[in-house]
This record gives sequence, structure tokens and C-alpha cells, in this order.
Amino acid sequence: MRILFVAPAYKAFRLRGAVLIVSALAETLARQGHDVTVFATNTNSDEYVDEDLPVPLDCPLMVNGVRVWYFRRTDTIKRCLSFIPYLARSVGWLYAPRMRAALRRLVPEVDLVHTHMPFVYPTYAAAQVAWQLRKPLFYHQHGVFDPLHLKFRSLKKDLYIAGIEQPILRRANTLIAGAEGEVASYRALGVRTPCRLVPNGIDPGCFRRVPRPETDARWRIPPGAQVVLFLGRLYSLKGADRLIEAFLKMANRCPRAVLIMAGPDYGGLERQYREAIQSAGLGERVRFPGTVLGEEKLDLLARADVFCLPSLSEGFSMAVLEALASATPVLLSPGCYFPEVEAAEAGRIVPVQAEAIAGALADLLARPQQLPAMGQAGLELVRRHYSWEHVAERLAAVYEEGIARHLAVGRPA
Repeated sequence: MRILFVAPAYKAFRLRGAVLIVSALAETLARQGHDVTVFATNTNSDEYVDEDLPVPLDCPLMVNGVRVWYFRRTDTIKRCLSFIPYLARSVGWLYAPRMRAALRRLVPEVDLVHTHMPFVYPTYAAAQVAWQLRKPLFYHQHGVFDPLHLKFRSLKKDLYIAGIEQPILRRANTLIAGAEGEVASYRALGVRTPCRLVPNGIDPGCFRRVPRPETDARWRIPPGAQVVLFLGRLYSLKGADRLIEAFLKMANRCPRAVLIMAGPDYGGLERQYREAIQSAGLGERVRFPGTVLGEEKLDLLARADVFCLPSLSEGFSMAVLEALASATPVLLSPGCYFPEVEAAEAGRIVPVQAEAIAGALADLLARPQQLPAMGQAGLELVRRHYSWEHVAERLAAVYEEGIARHLAVGRPA
């Protein structure tokens, strides 16, 4: 198939989550024999740094078997109003004035258009061109429509959804959901477009099961310590506050336990967390290393005895997949939408209340002899069902079914 991905960014090292998913999917589909092109802006911005990638613009580049076009973004409003906190932390609309004309030239040559992420110009422009040229449109939200996420900056989002996103969702051929929670969030918007489940994937071969020897010294982990790892943004939606409260409750029962809260400080909450920990006299047992990437991230995932994500809501967490691929048992909330970990005996799922988290953590750490078997079960789970090869094959089957529906009715669904 000739596939066109349209995304806000591509190979942008400051951006994680959906940007990593897009590149992994594109490269895997290309290895499986599909002709894959990606249109993206040149942004490399996150909530802390506003910058552009140093890449050639308005021309095709071959990147690991994928044809990539970068277009200059001109977020004038965001830059002029950067003193407004919520705008400064936003990636922006990512208006790329030259993208639409390029889409009109290329879309006639492809079999389908697959957009990634709402609230950005690339998705809007690609949807418009796909309709005009009668090409099937596949729409991927990457967890953005979760009701809890939509509460942030709700007025702006509600207006944009009503005026822009809902018409796109209704006229799309197929909606892509990473988990059942995303299916529900599509339906909560009043959209009945066909929806198909395609989870995120991972390359287990990129992860290690034994950390490098210097890992404990690097993070000041005492000999024989049991490490509980959190990996994500430090804010309530991810459950950072509940995990810290839970750790304070169970710390005396597990005197060898150390908590590592790895991730960016979102909204300045780290100071509050540190104060609570110091008041409890546990400052030496909790680490806040900030964002951890590369080799250090691989080491922490492999060193952890338990990975914990008590999130209120996740689309389909890459961090959970990374922990499983590192043979680390996981302790999750129902909002992670990953019941398979309990079925595979690779972890536990408990309510988001601190008492429940504390009890489950203490129980897991009290049985260290069982943790390696749980970790191995998690590794086998991702190898069997969540490798990028498996996920890309599943996505290709969704494409084929959607294209058949498109051809059967003779117009976009």
C-alpha cells in the first residue's frame, strides 16, 4: 500500500509519546514492504523549549526507509503570546503554510491518509485534502480526547472540537484507538464513525534486563535496595501524588524500598512533593532525577523491582510497554486500560487510592522471589502481542478493511 502519515512532528527528540509511535509505525510498515511517506512540521518544541529541527524543508528525505517531508511551522500567535502560561506549555497549532499545496500534489498518488493528533493544522489540512480528493482518511487521537485531558483548557478545546474536529471525525473512514478507553472517548464526542483497536507497540530488543554496573551509584541506590520506579510527567493525572502518598504509607513496612520519580516537573508540583517527603523524614529514600532518556532510562527500567503508574487515565502507555520489555513487574491502575498484565501474571491492577497502592506495593516487595517470574511473563507478553511488527500488521489489516468500505460506497465514509 501507498500510505501517507500526517503528523505534527517527526523524529523530534524533545517530543515523546505519539511522535515516537508515528516513526516506529512508519518504519515498520516500510520494512514490511509498504510505500510510506510522512508529512510533518519542523517543530522540536515541548512545554519547556521552543525550537525547530535543523532539517531541510519542502523536499523529500529518506529516513530509515521512510520518505519524510518537513514543512516550516509559523506559530506566530503562540510566540507573540508566550508570556501566557498555558500557551507557553502548548506545542501550538503548528500552522505550516506550504503543507497544504504539497498535500494536494501527493495525495492523488496514495491509497490512504492517516492523521496523527487532533488540535493541529497538519491534521486539519490533511483531512480537507483527503475529502476533496476522495481518499480514505484514518484518524488517530493518541489519547488526547480522554475526558480528563479535555478538562484542561476546556473552553478552547470545546470550541475547536465542535468547529473543527467533530466534522473531521464524522467524515473519516476509520478512527484508530489504542485502547478501549479511547473508543469510549470517541463515542463521548457523539461520533459513530467505525473505530478499530490498534495498540501501541515496542521493540523488546532495544531494552535491557540487567542494568549497567554503575547504575546504583549513579542514582545513589543503597546496596540491596528495592526500587519502585515512576516514569512520566509529575502531575496528578499520571498519579504522581498518589504514588508518593502510597510510598509514605508503606515505607516503614518496606525499609529497603527506594522510590524514583523520573519525569519532568509539570506545573511546579515537584516542590510540594518534596516538602511532603521531607516532612515524613524520607528524603533520602525518594529521588527526583527529572526527565531520563537514553541509556540511563534503560538502566532504570531494568534496575526497578516494580514499575508503578497509578494514572487516572492513559491512552495506551508506552512507559508500561517499556517496563514490560525490561522484564520489570508493573503495578497499574484501571485507568491504564491494560488488563492483560494481570491475565499474564505480569503485574497487578489496583484502584487509584493511596491505601490500595500502598498495600499492593508492600505485598509485591515482600515477595521478591516472585518478581523475576512476573517480569519474564511481561516480557513474553510484549514479544507475543506488542512488537511493532505485530502492531503494524494489525494496522495494515485495518487499512485494507477501511479501503474496502471506502470503495464499496464510492465516497469517504
